Amino acid sequence: MRKSIATATLVLMTSGLVLGACSGGAESGASGDAGGKLDIYLNMTTGSPAYTEMKAIVDKFEQETGTDVEFTIDSADVFQKEMTVRMASNNLPDVFSTHGWSVQRYSPFLEPLNDQPWMQYMDSGLDTAMKDADGNVYALPLEYTVTGISVNFDVLSEAGVDPDSLTSWEAFTDALGKIKEAGKTPITCAGKISAPGNLADFIASGAFSEDERESFRTGDFLSEAWQTRVLDLAKEWADGGYFNPDYSSATADDMASQIGQGQAAFAFAQPTLLATALSFNPNANVGFIPIPSGIADPYLVGGEGVNAYGVAKDSPNKEAALKFLDFVAQPENASAMAEAIGSYSGLTNATPDLGTLQSSYDKWVKPGDLVTEPFFDRVYLPNGIWATLITTTDAVITGQSDPATATNDLKDQYTTLGGKAE
Repeated sequence: MRKSIATATLVLMTSGLVLGACSGGAESGASGDAGGKLDIYLNMTTGSPAYTEMKAIVDKFEQETGTDVEFTIDSADVFQKEMTVRMASNNLPDVFSTHGWSVQRYSPFLEPLNDQPWMQYMDSGLDTAMKDADGNVYALPLEYTVTGISVNFDVLSEAGVDPDSLTSWEAFTDALGKIKEAGKTPITCAGKISAPGNLADFIASGAFSEDERESFRTGDFLSEAWQTRVLDLAKEWADGGYFNPDYSSATADDMASQIGQGQAAFAFAQPTLLATALSFNPNANVGFIPIPSGIADPYLVGGEGVNAYGVAKDSPNKEAALKFLDFVAQPENASAMAEAIGSYSGLTNATPDLGTLQSSYDKWVKPGDLVTEPFFDRVYLPNGIWATLITTTDAVITGQSDPATATNDLKDQYTTLGGKAE
């Protein structure tokens, strides 16, 4: 759900540059010339379950194949800034995260993977998101991101809130008030990272009719609809004191901790947040619920997840890079990664045990009764607008801007970027 950085002034840096190495250490944004080493650069957070598992897999790959690997990671916004620079210079890692953009952004730089042995197991539900017009696939999908609003069910129970009753924004907002009265934080969000953009994006995915979505996609930004259905809602929650007091300084780990420790009820975030929440408290009663809609039934959001990895088409280590993807795709490794991420696997021969999180998938995803909407910005907004989506939503939450002004700022950037989704 990330867009390329539009201007330097709009880059939002996450707190704590995140790095890891399996071969004696590595520097952030390391050069693609790794002295013959296989250069793997992934979008991950240090200390996260996904990073811990991937580091173990890289170690095994080195031991079993004799391949020397330089493994580096950066958190989302730093990763994207670095990849923008590296694409401009055509100095790409051998293997790198495509984090939702294997087709729209990275495909000109990637090796098609259609003939790889694991392709026969790619979940067909990812075809729309991960195949181009010619049917080419450019990344290994270790996760099939399908989610709703992350929740700590015990916090809801303590506040007397039935999660199944939250089928409209009115009911959801009423529940926020009850949670606040019970002494807990209704919504945890982190102004230092991309979380405000996720909040707006999740809401927008179910806020518009098909005709309205098409207007956004083809060059007509519907300002009044965006303000009243997305940013007015964020302002109402901010005015009600429903966000965490440390919003401006909070990190992704803070959000996960607050959900896991039962300090907060809800978060608008990728499934990785729940896996991280369980690392803070393995006994946390967490999961997700469908997202209410102001115009239709509740829905889920989904698509290519952060943990999809491609191989640079001009890589001097292409053979080793493809072997690495094949190694990661082995059912044992793919299952372990999906468990660490806290998500369905994008490979049907993987059988992750999602533990506490399984009940939410079983209840909301498996029956197939709910619509799974695509992440709004990926389909209906122009490439490059993500940073402005974050900053405008953040400005409303912090009171630095009103919804009308923030909407106009977003529209201006939409127009500057050409208005049409790619």
